[in-house]
Amino acid sequence: MIKIALLGSTGSIGRQVISTVERHPDKFQIVSISANSSYKLFEEQMNKFKPKIACLTDGLSARKITSIPPETTLYTGENSMLHAVTEDADIVLAAVSGFAGLPAVVEAIKMGKNVALANKETLVAGGEMVMRLAKEKGVKIIPVDSEHSAIFQCLNFSTQTPFKKLILTASGGAFRNYTKQEIANFKASEALKHPNWQMGKKITIDCATLLNKGLEVIEACHLYNAPLEKVEAIVHPESIIHSMVEFEDGAVMAQLGFPSMEIPIQLALTYPERYPTGVPFLSLAGKTLNFKEIDEDKYPCFPLALKSFEMGYNFACAMNSANEEAVGLYLQDKIGFYDIPRLIQYALEKTEKLEVNLENLLYTDKFARALVREKLEKI
Repeated sequence: MIKIALLGSTGSIGRQVISTVERHPDKFQIVSISANSSYKLFEEQMNKFKPKIACLTDGLSARKITSIPPETTLYTGENSMLHAVTEDADIVLAAVSGFAGLPAVVEAIKMGKNVALANKETLVAGGEMVMRLAKEKGVKIIPVDSEHSAIFQCLNFSTQTPFKKLILTASGGAFRNYTKQEIANFKASEALKHPNWQMGKKITIDCATLLNKGLEVIEACHLYNAPLEKVEAIVHPESIIHSMVEFEDGAVMAQLGFPSMEIPIQLALTYPERYPTGVPFLSLAGKTLNFKEIDEDKYPCFPLALKSFEMGYNFACAMNSANEEAVGLYLQDKIGFYDIPRLIQYALEKTEKLEVNLENLLYTDKFARALVREKLEKI
């Protein structure tokens, strides 16, 4: 029985983790859960799984909860998620969206817990620190993202297997068939219509801007200890090949499958064993696979992400936080699509260079968000 501390239980990934547990109740047990503010679903999850610890960040939402199992202790408040990282968990599954997941992941590593990581922002913002700490504590960082899970599988479930190049695939998002001029006028409601995947709002917008692929390139560099020149991203509209690995002899291995997060989520918890997921099996008959380079003029967020990584220090953190703030504004129709990269660029220009540690990253996160709000007043 694998005991899971589930951070971000009410989000898209969190709900699919719940589905995995329900599918194989003999293999998994949820011992703690955390969420931000979706109190109704959170309350249902509490009463169904009766975890020892439950944490809801938003105190006002927590007051609306009317039923708490007697065996469950409920924590609320800004840092309550840290309580969900419990001693009796075998693995911490970080499904929290955004920079907010970083402190809890650091806490899990310090406690010597293996981490199944669906929160790419943790490695984007603090990859150098996180991977160093994981090595010191002998902790495994197991990828949950479909692209990094695909690479993990191609490398025979090892981050140490030698390779020549990692090739991440991108669907191209909701606007892949439109011109830059057309995209400039689209509202967030259009960007949320992803052609292949069902995901949360923030990541769906990131797919439309291709910023998400930039985040994944950075994540891959940290996970697989690779320089930027050994990680490539290409557009693959069908989302059948989830990523590829090229080896020194010229061989390329790819992981293919139906576009569903259920497969990499479950595999992160069970590898090297594989169990039924209920996901449709892939049929290639009659299908054509297409690939093309990323148009960096059409998707300026992608090269901005790579630039922030090359700048080193805390700049990738600033880029990520500025993007989170900008995407939130775009979702409210307060800015246009191409204002997102403009706001990220502004934040990078104004960010002070700092060494990568948790205190500096927390400061950079708040400062970058403030810069975006400051710039918004001038747009």
